[in-house]
Amino acid sequence: MKPAGKPYDLCRPGTLPYTSPEQLAGNRCYGPAVDMWALGCIMGELLTGAPLFGGDMTEKELLADLTANLCDQLKELLYDVLPELSPAAREVLSGLLAFDPEKRMTAVEALEHRWFADEPKKAEFPGFA
Repeated sequence: MKPAGKPYDLCRPGTLPYTSPEQLAGNRCYGPAVDMWALGCIMGELLTGAPLFGGDMTEKELLADLTANLCDQLKELLYDVLPELSPAAREVLSGLLAFDPEKRMTAVEALEHRWFADEPKKAEFPGFA
């Protein structure tokens, strides 16, 4: 990891559906929050069976879509697509997918979250036996 304020050579080193909003905006001085965003995207994909974001969009289109619609998309995901998720699971997923990297859940916060302290219920993992 580069020291704070030192830019990376590339803005987007990963795959578009897992790229954080700050990377999509061209920010080359990013930190571990980009990995937490990707983890949230992977968690959502595991739960739904499909990538959450991206599709056939360009980087600019995806950023515009996330900027304008992320709040509504998360509400739909958490309450319509995945209604069986517990409140604790919703907190983790929405924390990982916070638009602002300063407000995004860190790895330590995620691992210390109450969702991981309790034994997971099968209903929280549709499709997993």
